[in-house]
Amino acid sequence: MPHSTTSLSLPQKITIKNQLKAIEETTLKSELRAGLLAQDKYISSKFFYDRAGSALFEMITELPEYYPTRTEKSILQNGAQSFFSKMRNLELIELGSGDSSKISMVLNAVPPLFLDSITYRPIDFSASAIQKSARDLSKRFPTLTIDGLVADFTSKLHLEHNGHSRVLCFFGSTLGNFTPHQATTLLSNISSTMHQGDQLFLGIDMEKPIPILEAAYNDSQRITEAFNKNILRVTNNLLKTNFIPIHFEHLAYYNEAEHRIEMHLKARKKLTIESPYLDANIILNKGESIHTENSYKFSEERIKQITTDSNLQIKEIFYDIHKWFGLVQLEK
Repeated sequence: MPHSTTSLSLPQKITIKNQLKAIEETTLKSELRAGLLAQDKYISSKFFYDRAGSALFEMITELPEYYPTRTEKSILQNGAQSFFSKMRNLELIELGSGDSSKISMVLNAVPPLFLDSITYRPIDFSASAIQKSARDLSKRFPTLTIDGLVADFTSKLHLEHNGHSRVLCFFGSTLGNFTPHQATTLLSNISSTMHQGDQLFLGIDMEKPIPILEAAYNDSQRITEAFNKNILRVTNNLLKTNFIPIHFEHLAYYNEAEHRIEMHLKARKKLTIESPYLDANIILNKGESIHTENSYKFSEERIKQITTDSNLQIKEIFYDIHKWFGLVQLEK
């Protein structure tokens, strides 16, 4: 996983700080160990996003079966644009920034005269993703100041405040990767960094027919399968384990009782997993799975509940034409 210092070859108006130092790497290894040693084995979905994982996810967003990205972009292109065109003298913070395609739509709405009054602060687990998007954005918006942060924003988020108002963007459906309790905690942590009048734009994947949901995570080109299995390579890099991805089957299905898509990696045969960071080998029996991701789907009632519990007020919810996806405008 990335833990390098700020790149020295970045353009002048770009800085990238890295909070994932060696001590954080130790924490990440502990988190991986805990999941693999649990009775019901799991690996947190945040470990998808090394350089290869980020590239694979960009490919997923272009797939015909994967509706969330194109529907959210249609929302950004339409109703939400009226707000972004009024942005001046503020910090624009993007959590889980990934590639630059969505934030570019936001910045395109800002009159060029006011772009130099905005500081864009991408925060992501992947240093390579921030570096790539920062370079792309600096070419498209040369007067924009970019102050990136490589950090695990899903834990307690610490952001220095420079006195300017803030607009936070938490696009995609990342909040759905967390259990209801975890999602409320995460939103509460984000809310705690906001001052009165600050805004948060939150992407929410809505409930919809099961065939549409399951097709989005089982694409015909099997790119989601490659993305899912890449988490084993990330684990190998961190824990020096000997996972072999072809020994696992990609599983993704909708758990109707929990209102979520689940992704798993199921062992095709009995496996012995070794690591110098483990006290004993891990034995995976044939058919046993490692749970790699949840993606909860929301109703309007659930959106109202979780945002109220996080001390945030809903100003508006923007939808695509099918109401498959929602972009929630929240205010502190």
